[in-house]
Amino acid sequence: MEWRWQLSGDDGKKLADSGASYREKDACLESIALVKGSDEAIVLENVTSLMDTELLQMPGFFRQH
Repeated sequence: MEWRWQLSGDDGKKLADSGASYREKDACLESIALVKGSDEAIVLENVTSLMDTELLQMPGFFRQH
């Protein structure tokens, strides 16, 4: 059995989903908890606006390839 999650808005439309399946229900529930706890996450509009911020200087935010 595989587990997935879907986040829906008040109108019932899908806003996001797990993108991947989980073999264990607990792993799926942990992923849901991470999404629920992400209310203070950084939101990036596009790469151009990112270039004008200090985010590129944050350790571990981007890796050079």
